[in-house]
Amino acid sequence: MTKKPLPACLFLFFWLLAVVSTQAQEVHSLGLFTGIAVPYTWDGGINQDSRYRTRFDIKYSPIGVHYGIDREGHGFMFDPSIIHIGQNFNVINSTGGEIGERKIDLTYIQIPAGIKLHIIDMSFFKVSFVASVGVGFLLNGKETIRHSDGKLKFPIQLTGPFPSAQNDEFESKYSAFVEEVEYDGVIVKNVNAKLSETKDFQKFQLFGSIGFRSDWDFSENWRASFDLRGNIGILEPRTSDYTSRVKKYEALYDIYGNRRDLFLSLTFGIARTLTIEHREKEAKKKKRVASRPTKHKYPWPGPRNKKPKG
Repeated sequence: MTKKPLPACLFLFFWLLAVVSTQAQEVHSLGLFTGIAVPYTWDGGINQDSRYRTRFDIKYSPIGVHYGIDREGHGFMFDPSIIHIGQNFNVINSTGGEIGERKIDLTYIQIPAGIKLHIIDMSFFKVSFVASVGVGFLLNGKETIRHSDGKLKFPIQLTGPFPSAQNDEFESKYSAFVEEVEYDGVIVKNVNAKLSETKDFQKFQLFGSIGFRSDWDFSENWRASFDLRGNIGILEPRTSDYTSRVKKYEALYDIYGNRRDLFLSLTFGIARTLTIEHREKEAKKKKRVASRPTKHKYPWPGPRNKKPKG
């Protein structure tokens, strides 16, 4: 039976990594960062819903903590932060005019861990390709809609075909929102309502990101950083209870479709740096070991090796 080369390759890889890490210089950095996000909510239902039109807004990501280790050619990062994501949409009437807006607001504590591959690797300036994965914990979530009175095109599954008895049932059930069903749409009232709240969203989310980062050491112990990344929420952000209601057409302003949260993030940070030379560290350690006195098991210098004269 031939011996598989995979264990030997893994051993060689980790041995080389250990050799590099003991011989290379390490720069540790600890600091704070802040920035902005441009969110995009990919929702299969909203994309096919004629009541909405995509718009892009900038949301503020208030603060995060950065800890990083840079070695020759690569590095590692740990960047917990608070992020605000969720896209806004314009509400469109039956003739294509804007009469309001729908807002999705999600606030997470995001805890990512990532790697850096240095494209430009100078002693005082670095440009790196970065990739990270992390977990997000939902702090707050809500979805709201606000529009003036007008005429909107609702799904026929909600209103029923026109004319029919289902039109009257629809008008009665949603009398706080609608006036009358007509052949070319639904006459709606002036509305300012909450569509969903924190309990309608998943408590946890997984995030992945890729992008570029630049680090500039503008003094011996201080570093400024700029980070640009594309991010994606891997899981459906809404709970199964909420999406089941949407599938049954029990949500007035929703059509069911898979949803994912994406956002482009741009951050700026300041960090304190500490440079560690592993060769110096190992040399000092060897020097301390060599300078220690030799211990004997006797209180005197040691047993005599020669017989006394006489």
